[in-house]
Amino acid sequence: MNSYFDISRKKNVAATPEEAVRQQVVAWLLSEKKVPAHLLETEFSLRNLSPKSTGRVDILVHHFRAGGDAKNPWLLVECKRPGVESLDALLVQVNKYLRVLAPQFIMLALGDKNIFLVRSDEGNRFFPIADLPEYPKIGSE
Repeated sequence: MNSYFDISRKKNVAATPEEAVRQQVVAWLLSEKKVPAHLLETEFSLRNLSPKSTGRVDILVHHFRAGGDAKNPWLLVECKRPGVESLDALLVQVNKYLRVLAPQFIMLALGDKNIFLVRSDEGNRFFPIADLPEYPKIGSE
């Protein structure tokens, strides 16, 4: 069976269609959005933050540089393999994560299609944006 080396989990993982999307997003975040590798986690368990919570976020990018804690990440990414386009089901899943997390940005990676959202200044709503900005450089927060 083919596999990918996941830099966050530091191990080989099965090469499923969803994992292919996840690893493409990880590579894109590292190269194009300049996310520091040590701030990126894949398959992040919500139990790390809330023992009664279930589920795992596909990709979480922490925002520790800006003094944030794990509950306030820079980015939450949910990935789906190509052909899985149920936006309603995906939003239900993301809303479950938002009970525990308050990310600045959300990325929905639906196969080859990406949707980006930014949290409002009031913090209780998300709005679509055309693209994700680069990860903030040290001292630019």
